[in-house]
Amino acid sequence: MADTAVAGRATSPSLAGVRVLVVSNERVAARMAGPAIRALQLARQLAARGAAVTLAAPELPEIEMGDDDQARASEPRLERAAFGTPSARSFRALADAHDVVVCQPQRMDVLRGLAKSRARLVFDLYVPSFVERIAQLATEPGDERVRRQLLERDRLEYAHAVAIGDAFVCASERQRDHWLGALGQAGRLDLELPVRDPDARSLLDVVAFGVDAPPTPLAAAGEGAVRGRLVPDDAVVLLWTGGLWNWLDPVLVVEALAAARETEPRLHLVVMGFKHPEEHWQEQEASRRMRERAGELGLLDSGAVVLCDEWVPYAERGRFLLDADTAVSAHHEGLETRLSYRTRLLDHLWAGLPSIVTSGDDLARELDAAGAAISVAPGDVAGWVEAMRRIASDPDLREQMSTAAATLAKQHRWERTSEPLARIVAEQAARVASPARRDASLAARLRYAWLLVRVRVRTKGLGSLGAAVRGARSR
Repeated sequence: MADTAVAGRATSPSLAGVRVLVVSNERVAARMAGPAIRALQLARQLAARGAAVTLAAPELPEIEMGDDDQARASEPRLERAAFGTPSARSFRALADAHDVVVCQPQRMDVLRGLAKSRARLVFDLYVPSFVERIAQLATEPGDERVRRQLLERDRLEYAHAVAIGDAFVCASERQRDHWLGALGQAGRLDLELPVRDPDARSLLDVVAFGVDAPPTPLAAAGEGAVRGRLVPDDAVVLLWTGGLWNWLDPVLVVEALAAARETEPRLHLVVMGFKHPEEHWQEQEASRRMRERAGELGLLDSGAVVLCDEWVPYAERGRFLLDADTAVSAHHEGLETRLSYRTRLLDHLWAGLPSIVTSGDDLARELDAAGAAISVAPGDVAGWVEAMRRIASDPDLREQMSTAAATLAKQHRWERTSEPLARIVAEQAARVASPARRDASLAARLRYAWLLVRVRVRTKGLGSLGAAVRGARSR
């Protein structure tokens, strides 16, 4: 991946004395999904550049990520905060104690609280949630009105974030094109921009998901979490490394595995992230269908498919990745794929693990071009069968792909991918004038409030409204 720093600009600005609030919408704990991992890692990178960083999450973050005392001692210090039930009051209080806030779009009432703060607002748009929502809800059973209201709610949140943000980041150049269109529609690209910042990188830049320093190799046989525990010692292990969302296609992988095992019976599939770490997260149709199909094909009873019901702790993922032969990721063709940044593919690089992936997204293209992955067209079961058989029968190919993955990982280290964010934070902190922000129209605010009430009542019942109001008032 090309360095996203702009020529002529400092690539490692000092952030000494800059107070930065980084917000995670999900718990930062032992078991984390992509958004929490990203918030933690970006917070650490800003702190390493001298910023006084507070990492805030619904519960007090657990941030000791080193695997020994020496590693933990070398980590930059982060302050921690818990905001509990999100509210305009709690978020504004946190924001007012900082110079810059880095967060994903929030509920509209929370955004209005942030807009009234003195802090500069940098919104992380790496997950276009309303696009994911379309892919998620398209195949889910349920009330059609609720699904449309959920989608409209997400759109209003992102529209307001685009209107009030001082700067923005996303995960890829393709995402950047998408968000430049949204910013243009919102009137954020003005006549002064070509003179002030011709490429608009001070307004919106790419901050890709990153990887840590290379993991320590497994010291001995049996130290891993897979061989001899979940599958036989001589298995050829295919590892599904992330969650099972509706825009992904795990059923295709299961069906291809069943066919590939006819000639390569050592092939086994282990799914690391079958159950999401957030308690409120409901199992999606994709995971239900995968479990059913694996059962129908006899792969669960035979042990050829192993589903890890508990989400693997972030610090423990190396025991799985380093104990596998190849990682797999499959998705459907669609808009979500075009705008996606498959963050778990980066764990494949981090561990130097070969990949079999569906083509179509930016990272899959990059891995394939580097020789770190075999890419297969969406829906091509036969292509997946062939790829699995090649991987199983050719250890030299696996070694070549592993070397390519480890080499590519160097270009995706967090200290490199976070450079544009550090520059944006420095630029925003240097602006002394109070930010002038447009509030959402009364009609939009009323519409959003109505949507919140309707969705909550239809999904959680009328009694849930009282608890929500009490929680908001307590903050």
